[in-house]
Amino acid sequence: MANFFTSALRITLFFQLLFILGGCLGTKEIQSEVYITALGIDYSDDKYHLYFQAFGFNNVAGSDPGIAPGPAPIVIGHGEGETIQGAIDDIEKNSVNPLYYGHIQTIFISKNVLDGHLDKFLDFFSRDYYLRYNTLVYGFEDNIKEIMNIQGLFNKPPTLTFPYDPNEQLFFNSFISTSTVQDMIKRYYEPVGSIMVPSIKISNDYWIEDNHTKEVLKISGAYFLSQQKFKGWINEEELSGLDWFNKDFNKMKLAIKDKSVSLFIDNINYRIEVSGNKIPKYTINLEIKASIRENQENIEKETIENEIKKIISSQFQKTFGKGLEINADIFNFSEKAYRFKSSSWTVDELNAIDENSIQKFNIHVFIKDVGANK
Repeated sequence: MANFFTSALRITLFFQLLFILGGCLGTKEIQSEVYITALGIDYSDDKYHLYFQAFGFNNVAGSDPGIAPGPAPIVIGHGEGETIQGAIDDIEKNSVNPLYYGHIQTIFISKNVLDGHLDKFLDFFSRDYYLRYNTLVYGFEDNIKEIMNIQGLFNKPPTLTFPYDPNEQLFFNSFISTSTVQDMIKRYYEPVGSIMVPSIKISNDYWIEDNHTKEVLKISGAYFLSQQKFKGWINEEELSGLDWFNKDFNKMKLAIKDKSVSLFIDNINYRIEVSGNKIPKYTINLEIKASIRENQENIEKETIENEIKKIISSQFQKTFGKGLEINADIFNFSEKAYRFKSSSWTVDELNAIDENSIQKFNIHVFIKDVGANK
């Protein structure tokens, strides 16, 4: 009898093992799939053009992805169609391997799509369960194939460069907040405020690798949209005033060039007060804490604080003025009035941002230490 139960137990375990192994049948080997890491979308000649940047599995999960002995191969696919889904179908029909979209970290959107076709992209995105709402978004006007072919320094793959992981890259340069698809969807149908999409370009001004000029990607400025309409583009230098209202702020460098003073901006805190009768008026209270890194001429702390105020005020006025030129509330001040006092004004009144909308701009600067003197 004991032998009977032992045999029955062995048979049961055998069939359970077969069932478990059977569940693995039909699965694809990870090396056989193409892992899409970035998506580029353009619209021209009455067609949508999709560009897929891809890596093999060995590039995604290598044992030491930081520094490679040679450049990781970059594969770029292109499909086109009268709809976005049609463009995807086009490239899938001509793919030599199955495509996997779950690793998409970045989406590049052309100016042509931002100007008149963004609603179609957002509709497609909301229906594709592979795509994640925290995917980073950048605008572009250069050749997207060249943008997608940029390797990182030391043969790092693109997935370890700025457009895919901006946090470390922006640790000492917090200019312009990053933007995600969720940010775009959240603001696209809002009656006030603006969507900002950072634009990206290829630069060869900063690095040399193996005695050759090294191309890298950098922020060139930003595109703006309001009330489902494309408003325009503003370059990087003209957007410097946004530094002081950046939700993603990290420690930032600031130089007072004519006085040989270098500082770290350690903390930024701002508060916006809303008032006014016919149209909203705004009072801005900005508090800055800074540390002096270098002060070769031993400038008095009070003088440095005043110089910082001048720089902030000048940058803000320039950026605010550029926003007025393209008829966009790029600081999203109207959003503050809409959220807390929406019954006080109509939508048109909320959007009536002009040079008189800023009632007062109070800047308080505190130098925490005197740093390195000469």
